[in-house]
Amino acid sequence: MKKTILILFFLLTTNILAAEVTWETLKTLDVDPKTKAPKAGAELQKVLGKEITMKGFMMPLDYDSKAVVEFLFMPYVPACMHVPPPPPNQLVLVKMKKGSTVAPSFYPIELTGKLSLDANKDLESSFKMDGIKFKELKQ
Repeated sequence: MKKTILILFFLLTTNILAAEVTWETLKTLDVDPKTKAPKAGAELQKVLGKEITMKGFMMPLDYDSKAVVEFLFMPYVPACMHVPPPPPNQLVLVKMKKGSTVAPSFYPIELTGKLSLDANKDLESSFKMDGIKFKELKQ
């Protein structure tokens, strides 16, 4: 029993168990109309800068590559150029950790990394994630 408690304590204190965050949490990001500065809701503030896990879809920024380091992460399947992209608070620019690449995928994925606010006007994204783990969710 003591061994089980010690193992559980170790897992919780070493942040191996990343909190699962939903896209609804990211939707709470708002922009102050006067200053144009992003305002994170209380729930969102709790996860910023922490290791989290999210499920969604990737859109590679380099379609010709067999392995990518950087991609956009969004709540639904990427659409063609004729459909509006998700709003900035539903778009995450992901850069995988140094030395790590992933194969482009159109299957749902589970992504673990550190989430932060980082408005990218070129890609119309409000968030950035330093990707740590990537897993395809094929059925």
